[in-house]
Amino acid sequence: MKNKIGSLTARTWSSVVLFGLIGQIAWVVENMYFSRFMQNEITRAPYATTLMVAFSAIFATLSTLIGGALCDRCGKRKIFVSTGYVIWGFTIMMFAFVPMEPSKEKVLPMVILVVVMDCVMSIIGSISNDAAFNTWVTDISNTANRAKVDTVLAVMPLFALAVVFGGFDGMTNAQATHADWQKFFISLGLITTIGGVIGLLLMKDKAGITPNKENSFISDFAYSLKPSVIKENKMLYWCLAGFMVSSVAYQVYVNYLFNIVEGTMKIQNYIIPIGIIMLVSAVGSVLVSSAMDKYGKRNFYYPVITVGSLGSVVIWVSKFFIGKNQTLLMLLLIIGGIMTIGVNLVMSGLFTASYRDYIPNGKEGLFQGCRMVMYVLVPMIIGPLVSQFIIKTANRGVTNDADIVYPMELFLGAAVVMLFCFIPAKVVKDRQSQHHDELMKSITE
Repeated sequence: MKNKIGSLTARTWSSVVLFGLIGQIAWVVENMYFSRFMQNEITRAPYATTLMVAFSAIFATLSTLIGGALCDRCGKRKIFVSTGYVIWGFTIMMFAFVPMEPSKEKVLPMVILVVVMDCVMSIIGSISNDAAFNTWVTDISNTANRAKVDTVLAVMPLFALAVVFGGFDGMTNAQATHADWQKFFISLGLITTIGGVIGLLLMKDKAGITPNKENSFISDFAYSLKPSVIKENKMLYWCLAGFMVSSVAYQVYVNYLFNIVEGTMKIQNYIIPIGIIMLVSAVGSVLVSSAMDKYGKRNFYYPVITVGSLGSVVIWVSKFFIGKNQTLLMLLLIIGGIMTIGVNLVMSGLFTASYRDYIPNGKEGLFQGCRMVMYVLVPMIIGPLVSQFIIKTANRGVTNDADIVYPMELFLGAAVVMLFCFIPAKVVKDRQSQHHDELMKSITE
């Protein structure tokens, strides 16, 4: 009975960590380093980053809708995950061949090329990771361990960032050459591809999954977006709404984060503060997730949201010490960074684990599409648009794109957005205890 309720095998945990980590390594490249590549080597104009992020989100969402439907119709997850990761790596390696520093008349064509390539990479990644892997995670977990599983997965972006940042970031700074960027993309692409090959031998689908072809493919594709389905599963969508707002706040600053720290804050040696932020956030979020599984998630919503919003304010306050007090500047960055990044991780354990609890049996793949709409599509369109407005406002009067500065007010904007999380949090919190007790009773009977 103990194994049924909360334990996972070593092989299952290995698959969770392997595909969670390597998938996030690929997404770190896409979410942070493609933006840096665009800003440093193509153009600093915010419209280019906004276009790249928005179109990537659109294609990622459509791909997840397709991938989720295919997973349920075929009754398989492993083949989509493993082979997808192999191909995913090759799409990353293709960026090694993109020309850099185009002349003024070639900037727009190069922006379009990078956006298209980013969309192709997002399509493969979304089918293999966002659709198939997340469906598999729902299969192998239950309400007794989902907060822990989802928080471990939420920590993976930090470990992925540590891998990419610690081992490859030097190839992408302001002094990076074309050869440096080539090594960066080829190396990270190989890691993703090799991970897919290992997964073919390691990963196992949950026993007993059968193909579900009750409805047409078109019906399955749009299943989670149907008004009737939304009405029948409204609590599921409230859970998604909570993390959606948090993700919008995150997207306000994340695409400009490296250039803010290096350029705006003028912190050249940022390895130590970033390392401290990642380590403390990872450890803290795992400890909090264990407490959530033990004491119930309902007691954590309001404190977590408050800390997340205040963290962004703390980082914004550091702007008043740029060039004046380097020690205090670093201290505020570390404190604010731990608060914001740590909360972003814990929010997954709160809202994503709750969302999985509300998914009807046999519909695990079909409900991955709505997750992408609310976790990726909406945040990656609204967040960058908010960023673009703040950046253009702060750079009013600047005529040369090369002179654009990414302002600290991006963090202040994120803090304001985060406050809207209280609305879905209240709705989910009010129903949390009853639903948790019902699920625990069902898996122990």
